Amino acid sequence: MTALSNHDRGAALVVVLLLMILLVVIGGGLITLATTETLISAAHRHAHEAAHGADAALERALLDLALLPDWSPLLAPPPGNVVSSFDDGAMTPIGPDGRRIDLSVLTAERQRESDARDGPLFGANSPQWRLLAHAPIHQLASGVTALPVYLVVWVGDDGPDGDGDPTRDVNQRVVLHAVALGGAGTRRAVEAFAERTPEGVLRLRSWHRPR
Repeated sequence: MTALSNHDRGAALVVVLLLMILLVVIGGGLITLATTETLISAAHRHAHEAAHGADAALERALLDLALLPDWSPLLAPPPGNVVSSFDDGAMTPIGPDGRRIDLSVLTAERQRESDARDGPLFGANSPQWRLLAHAPIHQLASGVTALPVYLVVWVGDDGPDGDGDPTRDVNQRVVLHAVALGGAGTRRAVEAFAERTPEGVLRLRSWHRPR
């Protein structure tokens, strides 16, 4: 057997080192890909949970509307406004991601967004948003205890009623805006008009998800 020269041994060492570097790069790429896929999957799950949570919050708010023959008390200035029984009693609860939620700040944010959108259209008839309901989703039903979602619902007078008073309902029609705060900072919202027909039927209409 012919002994390897120093040159051959050096070349073999370089090849081995290059193969090791290649394997490390491939391994790092696979780890990054797996981590990215996991994050994407988690984000999709959180978004799905939050979207369904917002829908559930709107449906829950309808139960409160059904119990009130007059919706004006819902629109009265705080603290005189009527609120939902779906209420955990906390104005700064801890959200699913561990951060504190300031409902006063969220309410002010909701008002600013609404004023920018509805103010030019409705003027004095623009909604003045009242905090109606807020609690973790597990308070809706025992079967959803595993979902990390916090629900918030606001109610406002509908701008097209034209009465010039956003603290009074004159047409059995109000606007509901629900937000679901999920894991990893996920946030999904849904807004709809709620109305009671002349036949006494309560329903949601003009359902849409704000961007």
